[in-house]
Amino acid sequence: MQSAPTRRIKLSFPATGESAIAELLDQDAPTVCDFIWNLLPIEHKAIHGMYSGAEVFVLLDKPEPMPRENEIQLPLPGELLYFYNDGSGVTTRKPVSEVCFIYGRGVTLRQAEGVPTYARLFARIPGDWTKDWVDFANACKRVRWEGPQTLRIERVTG
Repeated sequence: MQSAPTRRIKLSFPATGESAIAELLDQDAPTVCDFIWNLLPIEHKAIHGMYSGAEVFVLLDKPEPMPRENEIQLPLPGELLYFYNDGSGVTTRKPVSEVCFIYGRGVTLRQAEGVPTYARLFARIPGDWTKDWVDFANACKRVRWEGPQTLRIERVTG
């Protein structure tokens, strides 16, 4: 039996041109991968995380709970995560969901007041963040210092 080809998505900052290609982790998080794939393209302002470290995220228009597939708290550079909060947490009174991208080391997923949280790992940019996708990592870092920047996430076909 032949396995399906790896689905890929492109993350880009349209205003400045930095981009990177991530591979979906369909075997580890099939429901979350299908959910994200069916939402694409997504284009929203990327916001820099306040509590977790080197991460940027986009809020999704229609928050949806997902199965607890491939849940993690200690992500690595290049990983894409789906976060959902039903509104019962410290930070929000209504449901919220995000696609988060980790661009550097030392990230521990946390909510306000240091409350630990988890997210679903659904995709990964291959390669070394210090050599292979430096420009994209620097563009993410720029979001911290210059404020929200438009981030586009779309399917890679062909």
